[in-house]
Amino acid sequence: MSPRIGAYITHRHNPELGIGRVTAIEGRVIVVEFPRSRTTLRVAAGADALVPVDLDAGRPVRIIATRQETRVVAQRDDGSLELATGGIQPAHALWPIELEGAFLERLALGELDAIEDFVTRMNILHVLALREADGLGSFLGGRVRLFPHQLHVAERASTANPVRWLLADEVGLGKTIEAALILNRLVHTGRVERCLVVAPDALTVQWLGELWRKYHQVFTLLDSQRLGDVARDFGADFNPFELHRRAVIALEMLVERPQLTDQAVAAGVDLLVVDEAQRLKRPPGHPGDSAWRAVAPIANLGRHVLLLSATPLEDDAHGFFRLLQLLRPEEFPEDQRFEDRLARGTPLPACTSSTRRTDIGGLPPRVGNPVDLDRSVSADTHDAVEQLVRNAAAPNAAVERKKIDRVRRALASGAALAAVLGPTEGDLRKKAEALDNTDARLDWLLKQAPLWRRAHEKTLVFVAHRETLEMLRTALSNRAQIATGVFHEELTPARRDTEVARFREPEGPSVLVSTECGGEGRNFEFCRRLVLFDLPWKPSVVEQRIGRLDRIGRRIPVEIVYFRPPTGIGRDVVRLFEALGIFRDPVAGLEPQLAHVERAIEEIAIDPSASLSDERGASLVADAKAARTRIQEAAYQQLHRDPYRAGMAASILGRVPAELDALNQQVVLDACASLGFTVAQPRGRRVFSLELGSEALVDSLPGVRNGSAYVGTFDREEAVENEAIDFFASGHPLVEGVLAHYDESHLGRAVRFEIEIGAERGEGLVAIYKDGPAFEVVALDATGTRRPDWSTALTRRPLLARPVMRTLEPRADWRELVRRLSTKLDPARSPHAVASIVVRPAQP
Repeated sequence: MSPRIGAYITHRHNPELGIGRVTAIEGRVIVVEFPRSRTTLRVAAGADALVPVDLDAGRPVRIIATRQETRVVAQRDDGSLELATGGIQPAHALWPIELEGAFLERLALGELDAIEDFVTRMNILHVLALREADGLGSFLGGRVRLFPHQLHVAERASTANPVRWLLADEVGLGKTIEAALILNRLVHTGRVERCLVVAPDALTVQWLGELWRKYHQVFTLLDSQRLGDVARDFGADFNPFELHRRAVIALEMLVERPQLTDQAVAAGVDLLVVDEAQRLKRPPGHPGDSAWRAVAPIANLGRHVLLLSATPLEDDAHGFFRLLQLLRPEEFPEDQRFEDRLARGTPLPACTSSTRRTDIGGLPPRVGNPVDLDRSVSADTHDAVEQLVRNAAAPNAAVERKKIDRVRRALASGAALAAVLGPTEGDLRKKAEALDNTDARLDWLLKQAPLWRRAHEKTLVFVAHRETLEMLRTALSNRAQIATGVFHEELTPARRDTEVARFREPEGPSVLVSTECGGEGRNFEFCRRLVLFDLPWKPSVVEQRIGRLDRIGRRIPVEIVYFRPPTGIGRDVVRLFEALGIFRDPVAGLEPQLAHVERAIEEIAIDPSASLSDERGASLVADAKAARTRIQEAAYQQLHRDPYRAGMAASILGRVPAELDALNQQVVLDACASLGFTVAQPRGRRVFSLELGSEALVDSLPGVRNGSAYVGTFDREEAVENEAIDFFASGHPLVEGVLAHYDESHLGRAVRFEIEIGAERGEGLVAIYKDGPAFEVVALDATGTRRPDWSTALTRRPLLARPVMRTLEPRADWRELVRRLSTKLDPARSPHAVASIVVRPAQP
């Protein structure tokens, strides 16, 4: 509900402004004056920055006309307020006194809050301190398992200002998670407001979902429909980045509409994240391709930038350094030759990370599972079709490319080949259509798929062509009664995300068939196995397929099923790839050395009488092995500053506050119970149902509306395993709403309790001071002497505070003691909470 004229408010993000009053409402803009800071702000009506200050009973106020201070006793039916002085005043004649200055007065007057709320407030202070945790606590809110190499990178990158970093880890080691950890840290520490994620179109919805499911970050997808909505509602020239401060946009969209780049620059993006940044190309002496020109002006704003690239330094030195030039133009001037710098071994600036599997260790192995296809009618049919296609003439380069494509399709499936045949090729079409009816690979798949379903195992099947996908989907449905998920280029990004989500569910399809678009950026780590129904000739494409399962966090071996044909090019390709170790070891960094493998296979495909000779195969394998050795021994990796090493794991994880999740659970559950939420927990489970219902004592919390209900867990492992439920961690609306409510409210601000400390009796005054995420407890005894031993005891958890036993009340004038001791506190500091305490000797 928007505040009315005359309402008192504070600013959620700028509390130093003090209490303000709404002086005007101009359409969708609220004008607020803050007398203490002599500031006038204009705030959008829909913003959540304004927090109402209610003149409830007990609220300290000042009568504006006389400047007399008093407090509200009750509110009358006509809206006027009864005061402790006996008078009655309308609300506009009063001014709320800052709460911080009133806590000691409330305590001295005996207007005490519940001890339970004070304990919850203290626990909240511990949570806020732990969330910093020597720099690591602020990274712990995501629904992800904690891997030390990711925390190492995120912490290193976040210490810079601005953060301008290139994440170039090997495929599957979690570059996206590292980027999200850094983004989350920058957002929660207030270092960024406007964020823009640029990703290939196929990955935009995935980014949108990952940011919400894992990090509780709400981003908007700026696709054609959303941009059209902005133009219709606000005018064709309105800047969409002004309206949507946190957005995901396709790289293709930026390229297609250059004005979007200009608008992003005009809006002032605080954090730019570019996924698959290796797509940004700028050859020597060239201004850059369209993708480079679309992104570079935003990166050149000089603010925070994260570039994610699967291309290591060893693979493409020029492309790698071009990305560094985007991040650090002052260190890489235009006239500098990257090759010279590399030859000199000059260390890279502290803006890169390139973790390898060998740096981490302990990852599950890849296990190749070859399926031998016997000589049969199926093999004879495939040989005949393959030979027909290879026998076709290829008089020029264009026809040669067409012939190579047909050979690939003939090896993939009859359906894939039939899709490119012309109307005069009826005989070949019949043979192609007969291929799939006798395909031994399909027969094997039809036998295994029901077994996988009964075993509740997920299997990802890769194919090169959409036609093969549809053929497999139909055959599995009609001949094995197996429902499958699908993933291909013609699905919308939203539909692709839906298909993956269904596949991930325990009751979802047991098999998903995907074309190559599923090999980029997607995480299918939860799958039991990968089936390569056909085998690409390019090793890097095979690596992309395997990389969907071979990812950080996997706990079981990566089973890779592939087929060994008895003859033909298919047999040659399998034999070569086995010798290269592609089904056993990652090929990251070997792409340039393996690039000629594809061309060698194409040369065989063109010549109908050719096959892969032992000599040629041995030469290709020897070249690849030599390249692998060079990369393993290369000094390039040493150019990255402070790289992660496996020996760092224990010290990094040792700095993670193990008690944070449990304390967070205690705080939220205690607060929800105190505020009248409906709280339920199924027996034996780590899942809770929390609802802000009609019986709650508050209408809403910041970011949590009345009627909001959540089902989730405070346990990280449970949240990772079950993404269908919420993860109640840093950033979750309910968690942040509880913390904000206590920060803004008077709950637990002034209390009196007794506690057991040491061996002596005593009484005194305690003041809690909050400075950012840190807090300090100052304790004074009855003589006004500081008691650090009391302060230490009050900082420990659990805080065992209990009501003062009236029969053992040490003095009747404790209120006067509060007044006297309050003069001993630092007048320049405002206490966050205060307490009158009675200390009793600790029981042995």
